[in-house]
Amino acid sequence: MSTKVITNSLGLSRRGFFKYTSASIAAAAAASAGSVFEVPSLIGPAAAATSEPVGDPIHIGFLAALSGPDAGWGLPGLTGNQMFIDDVNAEGGLLVNGVRRPLKMFAFDDEATGSKALQGAKQLVLENNVQFISAIGGNPADATHPYLTKKKVVYASLISTDIKPDRPYLIAGGDVTPRIDMLRPFYHRFVNPNLKRWAVISQDDTIGLTSQAWEVGSALSDGWDVVYDEHYAIETTDFAPVVSAMLATDPEVVSLNLSYPTFVVQIVEQLFLQGFKGLISANYLDTESILQKVPKEYLEGATDSFPLFDDPWWGSPSWQENFVTDWMARYGPGAPEDVKREITGIDWDHVITLKVWAEGVKVAGTLDPDLVIQAMRDEASIPTILGPGKMRGKEMWGIDNMISPPIPINEVRGGTKRVQAVVRFEDWFENRKEDIIKVVRDKGQMFDQR
Repeated sequence: MSTKVITNSLGLSRRGFFKYTSASIAAAAAASAGSVFEVPSLIGPAAAATSEPVGDPIHIGFLAALSGPDAGWGLPGLTGNQMFIDDVNAEGGLLVNGVRRPLKMFAFDDEATGSKALQGAKQLVLENNVQFISAIGGNPADATHPYLTKKKVVYASLISTDIKPDRPYLIAGGDVTPRIDMLRPFYHRFVNPNLKRWAVISQDDTIGLTSQAWEVGSALSDGWDVVYDEHYAIETTDFAPVVSAMLATDPEVVSLNLSYPTFVVQIVEQLFLQGFKGLISANYLDTESILQKVPKEYLEGATDSFPLFDDPWWGSPSWQENFVTDWMARYGPGAPEDVKREITGIDWDHVITLKVWAEGVKVAGTLDPDLVIQAMRDEASIPTILGPGKMRGKEMWGIDNMISPPIPINEVRGGTKRVQAVVRFEDWFENRKEDIIKVVRDKGQMFDQR
């Protein structure tokens, strides 16, 4: 293994990030040395008595960045997935055509690079026979899709921009990217119609280029003057000149689009140091990390779409409240698998699509991916942890492989993100889609242009 130091969203080396995971996961990951490792479970396959027959385990893959600048979108997702898996196993396993099938999860750190992701995909499929893979997407999705399509393995990206007709087994949408990036300009204008000047930046990789195209099209459709629309090199370490160039256009709102969590921290710090007084808007704000660099008053009113599940918006009792309670009991301070950090929006993000796929397996009564995905499409309403959803996406991606739940929009209040609105994307998109798609096509970022 290389000794090169790679930092993650918490500013840690590859070795250092282990203290931010549970001891059991850390030990398994450390021992794997770049190979697949089984994520330890608190509940064994035979933990529950069941009247149904018990079959062979179903293997789930987790192929994402567990280190590096993209780790903030990957590493925390292990917790929510494992909680769901243990809940299923507590009932004896997933019920498939009358047989209980326990779940096991195997993980691989792809470091957000295509070559590593392809290596991990092959190991997960050939050595561990996974039927479903949780992932972040982007470049790793591009690298793995020919192989996973051939093997008919369902790949669940966080990023809907990865969906294409030639990727029939790639599903996405539980994570509301890029729909939240499209709705944030609308939200800011709705709250303050006097705002006019929108600036947006993100890294120059697959996900940044495509998601930003959809955001810019949406901002223009809602009447914004887009005064800055640029991408910074993914190798950027000094964001002072990047922010200076953007602020020279005198924006009223600065959007960070799909910037990696580490980059967001650095950009917000520069916005503070360079005296920006306007609004900050982003796909994802890791407030715990950001508030180590700027005072909480500076982040007041900043907007994203990854809510916390202890938010009063969800009500009590609610699935979200139960998730927080269970997460804290397992991963919180002093808990058996204390991860030494606060709960984040990514802890629940990956599990949305895993849960929807599992429901599809139950409805279809089989693991056959064609039948499972068709069963998901045929459902009039799919229960998700953000609310009832539906399989959509053909107008944007050429195929209905996008789970579309309601989309929450948050503002930071007193250092804590709080839901301010929940929007149905389809209703908003219908009246703007022609104008938005024209911009996306002009930028060469439609599914049939990439």
